Amino acid sequence: MTVRKSLCFKWPTLETSWLCWSLWVGICVLALGFPNKYLERLVYFEDLIPNPNIRAWSQRKSFSDRGDSSGLKTMRQKQQEEWDRLNIAMSVITATSATTLAIQATGPDPTNVYWVVTAFYSAAFGMSLQGLIINTYMTISAGSSSDEAIGRLTKGELFPGQPVRPVAFIMALPAILATYSSFALLGGLVAMIMHGPGESAAVHAGEYIAVAIIPVTITFLCLLLTVVLCEAGTCIERRERAKEAQETQQVENSSMHLVSQSEVHSSSAMSFPTPI
Repeated sequence: MTVRKSLCFKWPTLETSWLCWSLWVGICVLALGFPNKYLERLVYFEDLIPNPNIRAWSQRKSFSDRGDSSGLKTMRQKQQEEWDRLNIAMSVITATSATTLAIQATGPDPTNVYWVVTAFYSAAFGMSLQGLIINTYMTISAGSSSDEAIGRLTKGELFPGQPVRPVAFIMALPAILATYSSFALLGGLVAMIMHGPGESAAVHAGEYIAVAIIPVTITFLCLLLTVVLCEAGTCIERRERAKEAQETQQVENSSMHLVSQSEVHSSSAMSFPTPI
């Protein structure tokens, strides 16, 4: 008899794949170490699973981000407060960079504005604006997810072979974008002070587009990744809960059917007269 091997797909881990290890290290370096810090924080979300000994998705939804009976702040509340603070920071950066670009365009001589200054301000505006979209989307998506879904997502149990490092990277995106957009705004200010007037973006159109569009494009890809991950998590929770509810209903129906059959047999046995 031939033993069939398991066909469950497993994502390569850092211990088994040098490519994954190199990719993760590169991402952490480019992202200023934020993903690795959030990866360590994921452990504190694993306690959100109400009871690991009970079947998955069989319990009612609970939302600890709305407070608990003890009055202490939960991990979901603390994370949401952090995202709210980053949202305020990115709003300020977006408004500042947009105002600066508007002043440059309507100034007395916009052709004398150094193109590097405009490129840095444009990059800061694009990154912070998309960061606001990512932060808002994550807030709404996380608010509609139950504690069990968040706990399984951070523990890598949302589906078989689920990696957790993309989750840490997505959670770190607001901090990453707030930091990089601040750097871009600061770089534009330094270039404006050190260089002063110079050739405008109209003269160096190619260089201006390259400097401004690369960070905006990377941020847009991160935005798409965030949408895909959040929607996948929502769909998986909805599907698994519907499947669990259907299985529970089938068990209840079969139990009721057995009870009704036993009652029919009992009544039929009582209908026959007892022989003398």
